[in-house]
Amino acid sequence: MKSIKTLLGAVAFPLIGYRPQRVAPETWDREYRDGQWGYLAGMDSLAGFASVLGYCQFLAPAAILDVGCGEGLLAQKLKVLSYRSYLGIDLSPAAVDLAQKQGDERTRFAVADAHCFESDERFDMIIFNQSLYYLADPAAIMTRYRAMLHPGGRLIISMTASPRTKAAWPMIGRMLREEDAMVIWQAGGKVTTKVFAPL
Repeated sequence: MKSIKTLLGAVAFPLIGYRPQRVAPETWDREYRDGQWGYLAGMDSLAGFASVLGYCQFLAPAAILDVGCGEGLLAQKLKVLSYRSYLGIDLSPAAVDLAQKQGDERTRFAVADAHCFESDERFDMIIFNQSLYYLADPAAIMTRYRAMLHPGGRLIISMTASPRTKAAWPMIGRMLREEDAMVIWQAGGKVTTKVFAPL
């Protein structure tokens, strides 16, 4: 049975539009230190990771930016690829501290707010894996990050189905051209992963 929160969201988002899921930086830090996000390493969370990994394997990006990398679970999966450089950013210093343990000469992590992150680097692939719905105004975020792509670069966005993500997808679609989509049902829910190119 759907929860009251889910039902209210299904009614509210069409009326009020997209609203991000807000979490204070201090809350992120506490939750990562306490291991509350460890469940994402479980089998029932493979769908999003597998779809992102598959697209990256096919597209073979040399330089990857992972926005909202958390403790680096996706980075662990991507290490099988022959990318030249990977940069994972996250708002939580505690999460980045955990991620740093797997850093190497081609895999780096940094504490950064995705809303105002800037870089002189350009990337072949920018990934938002289960992170975009924590950010205000997906259209503005896409405008910011598509400017960081190399010519021919792409963005991958993966989100679990919810009223919030249902409101976010059309906003993204106005800023980017969808090239492909993968929908996977798993115990943790329905995950949609899409590949976009700049318009």
